[in-house]
Amino acid sequence: MMAQTSSQKCYICTEKNSVFYCYECQHALCAICRERHDKVPALSGHTIADINVIDLSNVQSDKTRCITHEKEYQFYCVKCCDLICGKCATSSHKGHSFSDISEIVSEKRKSAQSALQTLQSNIDVMSSMKDTVKSTHLEKLHFDSQAVIIDITSTFKELHTFTKSKKDIKKTEVEDNEHIEQQSIEEFLKYNDLIHDRYAKVFTSLQNILCEKHDITFYKHYRTIDKDISLLDDIPQEPKLPYVPPLDKTMLYTEIEEYVQSKTETSLCKNCITQEKKLNKILEEKQAIEKRLGSQRRAEQSRLSSVSFLCYVCNVSFNSEAAKRYHDIILHPNSVGKE
Repeated sequence: MMAQTSSQKCYICTEKNSVFYCYECQHALCAICRERHDKVPALSGHTIADINVIDLSNVQSDKTRCITHEKEYQFYCVKCCDLICGKCATSSHKGHSFSDISEIVSEKRKSAQSALQTLQSNIDVMSSMKDTVKSTHLEKLHFDSQAVIIDITSTFKELHTFTKSKKDIKKTEVEDNEHIEQQSIEEFLKYNDLIHDRYAKVFTSLQNILCEKHDITFYKHYRTIDKDISLLDDIPQEPKLPYVPPLDKTMLYTEIEEYVQSKTETSLCKNCITQEKKLNKILEEKQAIEKRLGSQRRAEQSRLSSVSFLCYVCNVSFNSEAAKRYHDIILHPNSVGKE
């Protein structure tokens, strides 16, 4: 709300503090002078508001009058989408379609209310997303990082002397990744806060202007706010959960194996060499068997595909003698020559 403590004197009696404000007269009035004001027939249609719930800096500005002719706005020009005074209607806007200001303001108030609800929804989404990211993402990032660090530590205990330096390197990589991911999350949170603040600022402005009773003042300020709404960025999408690369144990043990082998190559016994040759032979036989089984599987899959096609043909035309013949050839290829 745009509440304020009034210390402005009544424009008419100049003695008592004002408690009301007349938009059309642009004067502050005390309670007694307001009653006198309302008794004047020519002033009966004026808009009177509690001075403590309006912003005088807005209503006392020149935004409530025609800038060109310094007259009160009387109509809304449908063609130009703007408020005009009586002189505008007979000069620069002559021949245009006009409507009552109250009609267009009623539409704009509905638009403002709809925009207010949309803004509130987006603000709620971003607030919820912020809480989720702060609690879930950072917690998961830290938990996963610590889990990998523990895994790294337990693995490197097997070869402490050689692996200590590698353990430190691996831990640093994970911690660096955590730092990078954390920075990314914090950057997102900062950006989310920035967009959130922008939405909140426009939301507050829109909420305040909806309290404005004077149609012209409302319309003028709503146009500015409506433009701000159209310039708002889309709400950010929730980022993916942070990824912590797991420990590549295969590479680690390969490095350890190469290190151990480099230390023992010159002392390999003849028996070790013999065992290595036997192992290589077994591996070659295993590869040959796998290759043969692979060929057999592919042949079987091809045969099953043919059978599937046959089933389709038979379903389409089961009484076809050609289909039955094809069925016998596929399933019993060795029986064809015996007929």
